Amino acid sequence: MSLLEIPISDAGFRHGVGVFETVRVKNGKARWREWHLDSIRESAQVLGLRVLEKDLEKVPVGDGLWRWFVTETGTRSWWNEGIELPPASYELRLSTIGVWSNSWEARYKTLSYLSRIQGRKESDSDGEVVMLNERGEIASASMANLFWVKEGKLRTPARECGCRAGTVRRWVLERSGQKVEEGRWRKEELDGAEEIFLTNARIGIQPVVSWHGKKLVSTGVAEALVKAFWAE
Repeated sequence: MSLLEIPISDAGFRHGVGVFETVRVKNGKARWREWHLDSIRESAQVLGLRVLEKDLEKVPVGDGLWRWFVTETGTRSWWNEGIELPPASYELRLSTIGVWSNSWEARYKTLSYLSRIQGRKESDSDGEVVMLNERGEIASASMANLFWVKEGKLRTPARECGCRAGTVRRWVLERSGQKVEEGRWRKEELDGAEEIFLTNARIGIQPVVSWHGKKLVSTGVAEALVKAFWAE
């Protein structure tokens, strides 16, 4: 079913009651397809939606982004041929817009995205923002998950802080060979970070060059992860 056929009565159109996944396709091969299926199944179940997996079986030919959408009226996909290259690096600052850690919007890839778009608009050109939860803990970036290196330790917010279980985050945790500390940290934690990087299915793993104007010097962790991730 085409995206153009979504009825105006669909709660996904009216209220953002729906979930999505962005799958990167290279040479007709969908990267981490089973992990994306795990993610959209979990998200859909929480929202009381049903994933029709037969509508997600045929992988598009070529290179691009294959976007999946599930709403109350069906499972749909949209093929975006070609991949827009992300910035080589990101500048990062704190957003005044936060997330509520136990909300669906924070934990799952829902079609309700206004708060994240609002937060992203606070960034500089080619920048990103850090969003905190209601307890003042680091949750995520507006459009990505967040990792950093401090005192030689690789860290990331725990799921209960309000971040999403993205496929690239999962790869770093399970397949990168790096020991990662998941926990709860306040924004001051990033002030002493030696390296920060962002992850999502579209950008992969991307380094951050500055935090609130303070330049960061690479420790080599993100660079090594980038090579390993794209080599699989």
